[in-house]
Amino acid sequence: MVLLAVLLVAGGLGVAGAGLFASRAAIASHAQAAADALDPAPAPSAGVIYRVLEPLGDAAARAMRPLSPVQRLELTRQRIIYAGLEAKLTVEQMLTYKAIAAVAGFLFGLVFHPHQLPGVVAGILLAILASFVPDVMLDSRANERQQKVARALPDALDLLAITVEAGLGLEQALVIVTDRLDGPLGDELRRMLREIELGVDRHTALEFLRRRTDVRELSAFVVALLQADELGMAVGEVLRVQAAQVRLVRRQHAREQAAKTPVKILFPVIFTIFPAMFVVTIGPGAIRIAQTILNM
Repeated sequence: MVLLAVLLVAGGLGVAGAGLFASRAAIASHAQAAADALDPAPAPSAGVIYRVLEPLGDAAARAMRPLSPVQRLELTRQRIIYAGLEAKLTVEQMLTYKAIAAVAGFLFGLVFHPHQLPGVVAGILLAILASFVPDVMLDSRANERQQKVARALPDALDLLAITVEAGLGLEQALVIVTDRLDGPLGDELRRMLREIELGVDRHTALEFLRRRTDVRELSAFVVALLQADELGMAVGEVLRVQAAQVRLVRRQHAREQAAKTPVKILFPVIFTIFPAMFVVTIGPGAIRIAQTILNM
């Protein structure tokens, strides 16, 4: 009964966190849609789940904030931006999810723990480890998005260079590129164009783009474009050079990953394949030797 109760409580915490996130995301999306459509109608009111769980989530966030260093909170905010979740996730919500994961880990440790280790100690250790699970998931989402931006950049630069050399300005060329470009890079370029339309100068918009993505190849492209704009160089030639440079960097990265493969595969071979081979090759002989020694 205790095990069932703990599992139900842990599952309830997970459902509560998911419900709170879904409710906030739905409200934010409806409000954004209404703003984009210039709809005078008010955003939908929060549901019952949201009204019940929001105070609990805020209390959990306040409890976790003193335990989180300022540098870690700033890093979390940056990773949220890199993951493209600015409109869906906040640092306070991340603290709430960390608190939920810590409580679930503590309850799990109270039940499933070695007999040599007290349940409270195991629960505390698991709570500390579980509190990092949301951070790991956020880092994974941010890294995946950055990799998608880096992979899509060479083709986007080639198309941008062609359209600029055809006589279009940089903004008009970016409009054509974003119409044919999906994924995170297309979203970031469209956001940059909207900022320019709202009155932000090109230099500042490019700097915002570089800070939002934190991709080395895209940062090099932004710096080269800003320097070309200041020095009066041909933008088309700069774009072609940057596209070739990005492809070179991507090939070098692929070679680097291929060179690391033998080292990565060494441990799985030692701990999985070699024991099976030893059992098949040496096992029968070892059994016969043992039987001979015992019969002597």
